[in-house]
Amino acid sequence: MAKSAQATVAVLPGDNVTERIPLSSKLGTGLRYDAASQQVYATLAGWLSQQNKNTYFVQVNLSRYRPRLEDRVVGIVEDRMGQDGNGGDYYRVNIGASHLAILSNLSFEGATKRNKPHLQVGQVVYARVSSLNEGLLEPSLSCLLGPHDAGMPRKDWMTSEGCYGELKGGNLIRISTGLARQLLQPDNVVLQELAAAKIEFEVAIGVNGFLWLNSTLPEYTIVIQNAIQNSQVMTDAQIRAMVKSLIYTAKKKLQQDRDAMED
Repeated sequence: MAKSAQATVAVLPGDNVTERIPLSSKLGTGLRYDAASQQVYATLAGWLSQQNKNTYFVQVNLSRYRPRLEDRVVGIVEDRMGQDGNGGDYYRVNIGASHLAILSNLSFEGATKRNKPHLQVGQVVYARVSSLNEGLLEPSLSCLLGPHDAGMPRKDWMTSEGCYGELKGGNLIRISTGLARQLLQPDNVVLQELAAAKIEFEVAIGVNGFLWLNSTLPEYTIVIQNAIQNSQVMTDAQIRAMVKSLIYTAKKKLQQDRDAMED
């Protein structure tokens, strides 16, 4: 019987990956089944990855993000276009794609003509790609819940508790699209280890390679950023050891600084 795929296995086009994928698996992007030889081959360069229990695909690092319908993205407001026909304002948002995206401030949970957010240039938002606008260059974004958001809370935009919306404070970090998709896996090791370390932080991960990070201390922000970026080229065991070492060093330094202030 074929073995299951291992984490962080690099593949190139033409590589035979049959022994790394169970026979009953579904093949996703970057994998091809050859009926004549009954073998599975990679068609893209990247990392052999597993999604759910029985779907395998090749995760690639794109040089530029390519929007897909219902992608969850983090973006930066770059410009206000003016008003639409419904009394709202349109904004151009940088999502790291070849063209800016469009977002209306009426596309927020609870927003109305009289009660809606007024976005400023430089503000960071978490949204989903609601339309690819065939025939136009700019995709549309929405901060309203979509068809893949069942069970998410529908909070008013003013409470800052909704699934999508403005991301206040924190730091915006550019990462590869491949790493972003790794972080979005429910069993991602580096995020699990950081959570187990009991340091308070928030992250919003866009498949477009924009990661928003907010924590209680600047020292923790640096640790989390380094841990996430280093994790891309490590095994699970290496990630666990790396996170423990970074957290230990940061907490020790903070304690030394506190002791010095008390002396």
